[in-house]
Amino acid sequence: MKNIIKIIIVVIMSSCGSEQSGDSTRTTIFNNSGHPIELQLFRKGEFRSSVVIENHGNREYFLGGDLGGPIGFVLPPFEIVVDSAQIIYGELASIWHTKAANQVVSKSLLLESSYKGGKVKDGLYEFTYTLTEDDFQEAVDFGD
Repeated sequence: MKNIIKIIIVVIMSSCGSEQSGDSTRTTIFNNSGHPIELQLFRKGEFRSSVVIENHGNREYFLGGDLGGPIGFVLPPFEIVVDSAQIIYGELASIWHTKAANQVVSKSLLLESSYKGGKVKDGLYEFTYTLTEDDFQEAVDFGD
């Protein structure tokens, strides 16, 4: 009888915890464009921050884990909330990324549809965004 009570207590205790508490999301931005880049981040038209990623480098963002993070796709937090980003390829070209679906760029750092990835295993989601030579060429052709 004591064993049955212990089993019931274990089942009840394990069902009380939040499934979200251990979930985490890792988002990595890779720069394979052939050029060092600077991501200038903006909110409501005001400059907020910048991130430099060398050619063949990356920047990784991690949310969740023991902090009870979000489930599924999460835009990179960039340490702040942003609504637009300018990608600057050295002194050669630059282009704007926004959350708008009708922008010039074929993909945007700020749109979920531009990322690859998903659920890796229970509790872990991984997403990647890769800047390529095609993205650089798009900045040369259509950018500022």
